[in-house]
Amino acid sequence: MMKQVLVKRLSVLLTMLCIGIVVEAAVIPDMRFRRVDTREGLSNSEVFCILRDSQGYVWFGTGYGLNRYDGYRIRTYFSYDKDTTSLRNNRIDEIQEGYGGRLWLKQRMNYTMYDPVTEKVDRNPTHWLNEQGMLGSMESIHLDSKMNYWVKSYEEGFYYFNPVTKNLKHFAFGYGPYEFSKDFGISAYTETEEGMVLVSTFGELMCIDGEKGKVLWKDPYVKNAMNAYNDYWVTTDKQQNLWVITHSVGTYIYVKNEKRWYSSLTEWMRAQGYENVPEDVLVWEVRYDAKGLMWVATDHQGVFVLDEENRQWRQFLNVKGDETSLPDNTIKHLYLDQLGRMWLASYKNGVAMCLESMTNFKSMPIGDINTITEDKEGYYWIGRNDGGIIKMDPKTLEPVEQFTKQSLGVPSDIIVGSYTAKDGSLWFGTYEGGILRYQDGQWKNYRTTDPGSALVTNNIWGITEDKWGNIWVGVLGGGAVRIDKKTGQQRAFTADNSALNTVWTNSISTGSNDWIVLGNSEYYALINPGNFKIINGTFPVDNDRKAITVSTATTQAIIDSRGLLWQCSPSGVVIYDLKTKQKTLLDMKSGLFGSNAVSVTEDTRNTMWVATDHGVSNITPLKQEDGTWTFTIRNFNSRDGLQPGPFNQRAIFCSKTGELLIGGQDGLDIISTLKLGNGDSKERPVFSGLVLFDQEVEVGQEYDGRVILEQALDMQRSIRLKYEQNQFTIHMASDNGGINNATRFVYQLEGFNDKWIKSSANNPDITYMSLPPGSYTLCVRMLRDDGTMGEVESRLDITIDAPWYRSWWAIACYVLLIVAVLFLRKPYRRWRRRRKMNRLHRQEEKAAEAEEATPEEEEVEEAVMMEEEEKR
Repeated sequence: MMKQVLVKRLSVLLTMLCIGIVVEAAVIPDMRFRRVDTREGLSNSEVFCILRDSQGYVWFGTGYGLNRYDGYRIRTYFSYDKDTTSLRNNRIDEIQEGYGGRLWLKQRMNYTMYDPVTEKVDRNPTHWLNEQGMLGSMESIHLDSKMNYWVKSYEEGFYYFNPVTKNLKHFAFGYGPYEFSKDFGISAYTETEEGMVLVSTFGELMCIDGEKGKVLWKDPYVKNAMNAYNDYWVTTDKQQNLWVITHSVGTYIYVKNEKRWYSSLTEWMRAQGYENVPEDVLVWEVRYDAKGLMWVATDHQGVFVLDEENRQWRQFLNVKGDETSLPDNTIKHLYLDQLGRMWLASYKNGVAMCLESMTNFKSMPIGDINTITEDKEGYYWIGRNDGGIIKMDPKTLEPVEQFTKQSLGVPSDIIVGSYTAKDGSLWFGTYEGGILRYQDGQWKNYRTTDPGSALVTNNIWGITEDKWGNIWVGVLGGGAVRIDKKTGQQRAFTADNSALNTVWTNSISTGSNDWIVLGNSEYYALINPGNFKIINGTFPVDNDRKAITVSTATTQAIIDSRGLLWQCSPSGVVIYDLKTKQKTLLDMKSGLFGSNAVSVTEDTRNTMWVATDHGVSNITPLKQEDGTWTFTIRNFNSRDGLQPGPFNQRAIFCSKTGELLIGGQDGLDIISTLKLGNGDSKERPVFSGLVLFDQEVEVGQEYDGRVILEQALDMQRSIRLKYEQNQFTIHMASDNGGINNATRFVYQLEGFNDKWIKSSANNPDITYMSLPPGSYTLCVRMLRDDGTMGEVESRLDITIDAPWYRSWWAIACYVLLIVAVLFLRKPYRRWRRRRKMNRLHRQEEKAAEAEEATPEEEEVEEAVMMEEEEKR
């Protein structure tokens, strides 16, 4: 007995080591990231700066080009020698948004200004500053959080300008203690409670009160310590301590309450009480997140996240093969956007965004997971493909016990099914090991060789319970077996002794109608547990010639709380309404993350979850007024924090607290479904671009003799197209701007169709083909995850001109022609009548003349005729 206890404890210890769970301070969560790189269209992997503008677009400045990201696609801007409205060069060192939404771009030693209305670049924006009273050519510009301008000119001095109040302060050059030196080359700015702090290219600090036009103080400490020209960066922490960072030498931190300088991050962290701080940390930037945690971007050491209150810290690094880790261990820039998301610019692998909702996804490499259930105390019981059963604490996610074939004395460690009965007993199905039951601390094994056993094979693929508490098991190659709760007597249902048309059962469950649902090799079967009536399921034939033939090999079948039957197969998932006979196939074409559906379950919100080979789809059914069903799909994969897959058949379970557990070859994934929400209904749809014949329509450019966009599409909000241009695509986006935005759209074209249409799950574009001439209004809203529409609506007026033969001038010509015909009809008739009368009058005159002719004349005429006849 003692030996078995030691074996169990040793097994638990080994499992904990294999899992690799490290308990960290709860205040610093496990950060997960989404990435954007050249695979999504980023123009260059080295990113210097990030900005989310007031429209919701996110801008990336790279070593080669400016990139605008709308959450779905990237649009790039480059420099062209012959286009003076393009970038000055292709390097973007800094992006700032100014008053009116214009973007100020630092390009090496120069500045340019991008106008979001015209989508053009002003290569010499100094004239705009001059118009505001800031004279001279620009050396440096900074826009603070209130969009006030701080400008140093080469010739005239330093300026502060408030564009709202028009308050302009001028600091003339001077060399006094409270004057602005012309030699003070500005390297960086930061806002403090006192005023704006500037650091020079030699490390000297200066604080300025812009509204009062005063230099408050100067500090030469770093300048004296470094005594070298360098690229300096400056910021303050929550205690208003100053951080002066050089990107090649070190970090200087002035602690205000101590009135002393620290010469490195390591020295400061140790002095503050942080433990296990590494040496030689080269810092790039420091930024606070929305929760007040300090982020430190480093060179080659990833990101440090510090909890200053509890003196705890965590280091986050790039993990090879994990796309939710940092993209690179050198992070050069940190940016906190208006929605509280932290963005990171890496040295050589694009951009990453840390999203709090990604902490709702956990992935645990604890082996090949086949099945999951939950006991009455809330502990998870996890069946593995190669290591027996693990009992796990749902709060700490640490294993409590482990059971193997050695410790239990059973013939199989391959657990393929599990179920928790109403009486608290736990049931497990195995491959070649029969049934395992755990109750009151005791294990029992049911096998084919037991006296009175009805099991045909020891391959138990699933377990469920009827409303009387009797246990039903699905037997691969043996149909189904019922175990009586009171007597323990077993009864088999096979193709030989019942109406079942196959014994190859792959899943078993109890439907909302209390029938037992078998998923098998011939679709599915239903068993009434009261009278044992069996219905072998078939789907209605789809007469559409292009209808996909659905596979009969069911991996799992269940009936949900709405009475809908869900059948998973290699074809996708078929949803079948048993009452109305409506059949819907969801596969990769309709938005499912892959077509090989391996498992399905219903969560506590009554939405459905389907796992495919390499992803998980959350499906929300919505019943329409006519009784039909529509389905909204939301996908998740490894970029959201899940394992790369493949996921295993039937390895899906929803706990009482709403945690979704999914098993795969790489371990266990846990999704907190209740924290996912139903989508932000206040998100605003954005018209991101217009495409004609696969060509992006540029602002101000002529197409077939006409300028279609005088302004950016989302600002112009109307387009007029020729009849030949009636095939077009509208790029849709939202003002969210987050990476890999999965939100879909619902739209209606007023004047054409009153039906609201959902955009594709994989493509948010709206395309119209051969739209008839007329005036229309495109109305677009966001589609919530529950299938309902968002509140905010964006509208775009669309006019399609008629072809030339139906144009107004052509119709005018037709009308004039008709009028002319009608007007000239009577005169024409009178003219014809006079002409006819004149002809009749001439004929009468000739006839009269002929009657008056003499006989001699007749003889002469006759002789002449005879003479002419002889000549012929």
